[in-house]
Amino acid sequence: MLTTFIHTGDFHLGRPFTFKQQGNYYGKNRRKELWTAFEFTIEFANAKRIPLILIAGDLFDSANVLTMDVKRVAEAFGSLKQTQVVIITGNHDYHGDNSPYEKAIWPKNVYIFKEDVFRSVYIESLNTEIFGMSWVKNQYREFPERSFNALKLEDTRYNILLAHGEVGGQGTYLPLDLRLLESKGFDTIALGHIHKPGISPGKAAYCGSPVPLNFGETGEHGFLVSRIKVDTENQQFITTSGINPIPSRSYQTREIVVGPEQSYNEIIDMVVNCDSYEKRQQDFYRIQFTGFIDPEIQLDWIDEDLEEAFYYVETDTSRLEPDIDIEQLLEENKDNPVGQFLEALKNIQDPEVRKKAMIYSIEAMVGEGLLR
Repeated sequence: MLTTFIHTGDFHLGRPFTFKQQGNYYGKNRRKELWTAFEFTIEFANAKRIPLILIAGDLFDSANVLTMDVKRVAEAFGSLKQTQVVIITGNHDYHGDNSPYEKAIWPKNVYIFKEDVFRSVYIESLNTEIFGMSWVKNQYREFPERSFNALKLEDTRYNILLAHGEVGGQGTYLPLDLRLLESKGFDTIALGHIHKPGISPGKAAYCGSPVPLNFGETGEHGFLVSRIKVDTENQQFITTSGINPIPSRSYQTREIVVGPEQSYNEIIDMVVNCDSYEKRQQDFYRIQFTGFIDPEIQLDWIDEDLEEAFYYVETDTSRLEPDIDIEQLLEENKDNPVGQFLEALKNIQDPEVRKKAMIYSIEAMVGEGLLR
């Protein structure tokens, strides 16, 4: 009987990370960290004798993943001593003409769904039936209701639905109607695609990505561990799930409010004091500046000046404006070429474009010493 299982997915192994700094250095490190997270999951399953791992799609980032990497995954699954692995494909690693899943011979303990209609696999030793569908193309606007409605569940078995898509979605990423999924009577609905882990009040859960993949993915990440008890009195299964975190670098965004009275060194100090030294040397940081800055201060090289204080840092100055009274500047320069040029910019129709054009021009003139 199945007592415990791991629900995971969205590893995106082989992902070509891009960062603003130092070319591929950070991307290469991050790709290694994805493998570390994958190996952590395998080691956990072996150590805890987990009988089943569910992969809810996007194990690989694309069909172009190296054959070596696919074989590495197959070998890792083969090292599991008493664990069955059931996989569906997602929109990134869909089972098309160039499927990454055809690049390796998979061990006997691995079952891969390869069709985009709902089928099932029954694991007799666990009295568990897993129903799932895989992606065979990279877009699905409609849910395959016909094959889903045809599914028949055995009440005496533990029944799992495995799907990769968007609950409530209306786009091209397999829209899922949670009420329809739950109405079938599954004991667990294991979902992939959304990278934020989430467990619904019902029986559905997104495992999320095992580690965060960009600055939009905050909060705790890992894999879900589900434990099953049998309620003999009511003849039903009771499942409780929780996230098992995986140690990893996280993505941090900090907002720094700048005032015109602050010097360049003071701005540097504000950024450095945004977190502890230990955290700054561990995580990825994005610094978003807001407010008004002395127009003579140039932040073009601030990333380089912050390098030693962080493992990785990038800055965003798009919401920072020079402390300049544009109307006064126009009045003071109305009789010279500078004023005439700025006055011509006022003819730009779009107010946001007009404002940015004037600010960038003024910044450039200050930098060249034409304005003070």
